[in-house]
Amino acid sequence: MSASERVTVSLPAEVRQAAQRVAEATGVPFSAVVQDALTTWLRSRLVDAWLAEHQADHGEFDEDELRAVAAEAGVPYLPPSARSSAA
Repeated sequence: MSASERVTVSLPAEVRQAAQRVAEATGVPFSAVVQDALTTWLRSRLVDAWLAEHQADHGEFDEDELRAVAAEAGVPYLPPSARSSAA
């Protein structure tokens, strides 16, 4: 892992408070919660890009295929209406 840098970000109060509660509940620094959340978001963007490319080449997955992939990966399946639209 590369060296850490101190940065300043603005967060909505409810997001900062929720992240602080997670940090306290898990016994890790607030910065570790923020780092984990940002790392997870960045990785999901990579998966989204791969999926878009794969589907452009091979056609879209249907909901049954997505449920099967989620089950195989051991993650919950989130139908389209439950997905976040944050970008």
